[in-house]
Amino acid sequence: MDNLAAIGLDGVPGVVGADSSGTIWTWNLVTGDRRERPLDLDNAAPEDPVPDADGEIWDEDDSDEEEDDLLEEEPPTADPDEVVSRLAAANFDGRPVVVTGGGRFDLTHLLGEDYMGGAVRVWDLGTGHKIGKTLTGHGLGVCSLVTVSSERGPLVLSSSEEGKLLVWDLTRGELIADLKGSYNGEMTAALVGGRPIAVTGGEDSSLQVWDVLSGEQLGEPLTGIEPVVRAIAIAEVNGRAVVVAGGDEMTARVWDIARGEQIGVPLSGHTGSIRSIAVTRLNGATVAVTGSEDGTARIWDIARGQQLGDPLAGHEGAIEVVVTTEIDGRPIAVTGGEDGTVRAWNLTLM
Repeated sequence: MDNLAAIGLDGVPGVVGADSSGTIWTWNLVTGDRRERPLDLDNAAPEDPVPDADGEIWDEDDSDEEEDDLLEEEPPTADPDEVVSRLAAANFDGRPVVVTGGGRFDLTHLLGEDYMGGAVRVWDLGTGHKIGKTLTGHGLGVCSLVTVSSERGPLVLSSSEEGKLLVWDLTRGELIADLKGSYNGEMTAALVGGRPIAVTGGEDSSLQVWDVLSGEQLGEPLTGIEPVVRAIAIAEVNGRAVVVAGGDEMTARVWDIARGEQIGVPLSGHTGSIRSIAVTRLNGATVAVTGSEDGTARIWDIARGQQLGDPLAGHEGAIEVVVTTEIDGRPIAVTGGEDGTVRAWNLTLM
């Protein structure tokens, strides 16, 4: 399973994932308990009018003109795998929620062949019911999805195949920024100096840094990476904010955000594309954990540019590092693989 996110479960570290049937799974990382909850996909369709590929607006009332024809057709149904193409998690009004980003044909299954995908939805983790409205605005599928806190409250950021970065106010369900990133855009976001910052990348040989609330690009693009960028993380190293990114060139690179400069040497060792990056603290140092298509995860001391210990191996096929957290003071990494398994690793033992 390679569609996972970190989440708090009654004050205990946990992880949440989704399978191709639209079922949400949660794991308590302390007890190992696993629970499942199907999503209420009957309510996945948009409530508001949606423009089709030609810019025409779809509305449920339009169907009245062709009611006889529609009665002969099967009602539209959501494709679970398309609805839950990407996944993130957050706490909303004191309860854990799951945020999903739709694939390229998400809305095609619900509205017809003139519509594509990329809808964002919020789901109550306890009931599986949708919270608020289906959020639309992408023309193609969501490539990356994250949540981040801000002075406005929790935000949801989604980047898509057409290179669009949308920022949503989770509390109000309002779109607050529509930015232009990279095609097939990878993205991450975090608080830097108390301000939510996003970093985007994709099929360009650079990364872009954004002030999420103002919608302004910060500084010049961060250059020196080869496309396609498939994983980005933001960390703090020795008091300065840095970006760690990797992808098809099979190495991870590090940039100082304030200076806009690449620092250190590339982190090399993987033999397949880097699919994900998570960051944590280990023995007083900031480390990155990278997951790759070569079936391993590797731990890196970012400041020193060195790999720590042996690769984390055991999955078959590509893996994703989705979260690093602490249990009883021990940093834990969680990996999900295309082999359908989820594994937790005590990094102090590596």
